[in-house]
Amino acid sequence: MKFSEMQYSRFNLEETIEFINNMTSKIKDAKDGEEVIKYIYELDNFKRELYTNYNLVHIRYDINTNDEFYEKEMEYYDMNMPIVSTKMVDISKVIFESKFRDEIVKEFGSHLFTQLESEIILSEEVVELLQKQNELTTKYNKKLANSDINYNGNVYTLTQMSPYLQNKDRDARKEAYKSVNNFFERNLEFFDNVYDELVKTRHEMAIKLGFESYIQLQYKLLQRSDYNHHDVAKYREKVLENITPLAVELRKKQAVRLGLDELMFYDRPLIFKDGNSDPKGDYKFIIENAMKMYNELSKETGEFFNFMVENELLDLVAKPGKAGGGYCTTLDKYKSPFIFSNFNGTRGDIDVITHEAGHAFQAYMSRNMKIINYVWATYEASEIHSMSMEFLTWPWMELFFNEDADKYRFSALQSSICFIPYGVTIDHFQHFVYENPNATPEERRRKYHELEMMYEPDKNYDDDFLNSGTYWFKQSHVFSVPFYYIDYTLAQVCAFQYFIRSLEDRKEAFEDYLRLCKTGGSKSFFELMKVGRIENPMNTDIIKEVTPKLLEQLNIIEAKFN
Repeated sequence: MKFSEMQYSRFNLEETIEFINNMTSKIKDAKDGEEVIKYIYELDNFKRELYTNYNLVHIRYDINTNDEFYEKEMEYYDMNMPIVSTKMVDISKVIFESKFRDEIVKEFGSHLFTQLESEIILSEEVVELLQKQNELTTKYNKKLANSDINYNGNVYTLTQMSPYLQNKDRDARKEAYKSVNNFFERNLEFFDNVYDELVKTRHEMAIKLGFESYIQLQYKLLQRSDYNHHDVAKYREKVLENITPLAVELRKKQAVRLGLDELMFYDRPLIFKDGNSDPKGDYKFIIENAMKMYNELSKETGEFFNFMVENELLDLVAKPGKAGGGYCTTLDKYKSPFIFSNFNGTRGDIDVITHEAGHAFQAYMSRNMKIINYVWATYEASEIHSMSMEFLTWPWMELFFNEDADKYRFSALQSSICFIPYGVTIDHFQHFVYENPNATPEERRRKYHELEMMYEPDKNYDDDFLNSGTYWFKQSHVFSVPFYYIDYTLAQVCAFQYFIRSLEDRKEAFEDYLRLCKTGGSKSFFELMKVGRIENPMNTDIIKEVTPKLLEQLNIIEAKFN
């Protein structure tokens, strides 16, 4: 069904609670495993309906945050989904404690019980705190969606400013950055206060649920069953030792390439002196070439992307009032992924049509999973699908960039490497924040700057506001989904492996990737890496092994320009 034809229907809270109560009793009183399995499937159909309606609201509100109808619907879900989520815990508990566990495992696999164990920690006593969290994150997202950035006599949103931040003219580029920073500086109190409320709300939630801090609670909610925050800290050390020096070296070379004595922060987005590799056409041009690319990549990717286009499952162009960023979600009732983004004429548009399409492709390949729980993997595993697709589509980049395809490849690989130290900075910062929930906004900002100087010691903002530790204000994950950021860095290391293997045997690399996508979220992160034949970045030396190979590829590409 086309997205425009999908009918939205607001769920009735009373009827939903009644359904949950009845289902809880039925599962608890079931006479055998077969009956429990039947009820789990009934529950699954209910969830598909509920979450499809929620996602329709979420998408349509994000497309236009000034739409009064969907704004009110979003407020309704912000208030009532926490009630439903905590009530659902009752069902999760009776399934988790069922005496028919063996039969359930035989039907659905053991990973379901790992997921249930993460779900049963919530309780109705934190409903008001969950509601407050939703209200605050919606408030933050709306602020960014309606950001008013004055530049060159015009007003732009944050996402619309991206092309100007890559301007070949250094003075113009610097002025664009100043304009963006001015928006955040004008709203310093807003961002500080919203985040402070979020931190205190989440800490209170953790204490109420019996956790030492929000760190332990959120790790549980994120279903991180294979590792803990101590393992993450050790992984960050590997990045500091292996990736940080390489990133610093790459930026030194970039300064030379640009003819600069020193690479300032506002110079970083410009990889080549004569300009970055922007797509050679508009939205329609990109979609047409993406269809060609995915149809040539494999039978499965071709079928998937044709389905997305035919059913209007992409909303890609930036416009006023549209929420920032990009994401992929699913409309499970229709077994349909949906891609949301903000095209702005830069190479980031092609990053989207590969990255978010990687997510969507995995969801499409997992659309017939027995239960909705297995459609999506945990965040760090899901990002492998997206980041790997960015590399697996490299042979088709001439379609989008013509003679600048190698410039794109070089920029994309350098950016991927240099992103990792930033990613662990965001993660380290969040651990500090929730270990010290009573820190003042000033102390948080000071700590952030200290950490970014550790992981990116060559970062030079030439700006007092950013030097005070405010760059993270624009990182929506920090506000909306705590600790969902180290995931990108872990997945990036996994994607590097597929990239290197694809250079040696593209068919074999894609087959392993396809098998990973088909497995969906039916296994844990560590187990999924085994399925995809990927070395684990946390407990092996794979980071140390891939870095020289990545540098070798950069040198091979760069040699073509000299």
